[in-house]
Amino acid sequence: MHGELKQVADLALFAKIVQAGGISRCAADLGLERTTISRRLGSLERNLGVKLLDRTPKHIAVTDAGQRCLEQCEIMLESAANALSLATVGAIIANTSPIVVGAPPDIIDRYLEDRLGSFESENPGIRIDRRPITVWTEEAIDSVDIGIALAPVTIAGGWTNTIAYVRQSIFAGIDYASQHDPVRSPFDLEAHDCIVESSDRDTHSWRFGRGDNVTTVTVKAKHKVSGLLEAREAALAGLGIARLPHYMCEPYLRAGRLVDLTPELESAGREVVVISPRQRQRKTGTSALRIYLESAFNKRMF
Repeated sequence: MHGELKQVADLALFAKIVQAGGISRCAADLGLERTTISRRLGSLERNLGVKLLDRTPKHIAVTDAGQRCLEQCEIMLESAANALSLATVGAIIANTSPIVVGAPPDIIDRYLEDRLGSFESENPGIRIDRRPITVWTEEAIDSVDIGIALAPVTIAGGWTNTIAYVRQSIFAGIDYASQHDPVRSPFDLEAHDCIVESSDRDTHSWRFGRGDNVTTVTVKAKHKVSGLLEAREAALAGLGIARLPHYMCEPYLRAGRLVDLTPELESAGREVVVISPRQRQRKTGTSALRIYLESAFNKRMF
């Protein structure tokens, strides 16, 4: 029994290392020696027979086995926290603040609302605050318990996990499309004025197909924009072509303002990721909701 309890404590320590963003930060938070934490992590990995973290002096990365273990650790810790709350008179009242889920408004309306509603129905003691977020700044990330975003998105503390993909295509305004040659193959895109999301690079790779049948085309950035909404506005203004998710363009396709230049070509889907910010204390139900969303989306293409 003593050995089992020690392993449970080491699993909790592993989860704390990930939440803190590294062994040194974890040691500072817990007031332990860094060598003590490293030794306990190594012991846990030997007992489990798997590597949980890839680590260097300045960086840690959760392995696939570590990610699976981490999900169960979070459920374990959440259950333990709930048990402690139930053992204290009035503690339940102190934990009634809603879980804040942030996402772009159209993602909330189109993909999240039904799933969040189902989770609330199945868990009547948990409330969810839907928070529209268009740009993922550090302040925005810090304001949520769970984030849903279109890749790429970078966070300083915490981690991201791909949960789904959205269909993309190459779009242009009606005037631009009528004045330029049609796109018959991905390589025809090299001759067009390409609108790309901001980057230090002047050339960008656009991928088509899936699996082993993938074609990658290098395009030159004619116009650089800050995000997808600005890319769509630039395409509507006739400045060039942009690679955009279908759901963002459907109203403009119906209105005849945008044209899908590659209806016969399958553009690689854009990743939808769940963001788990690093937090000292998670609200009741946060881990369960994140796992629920990952299972509900199940890396499907939308």
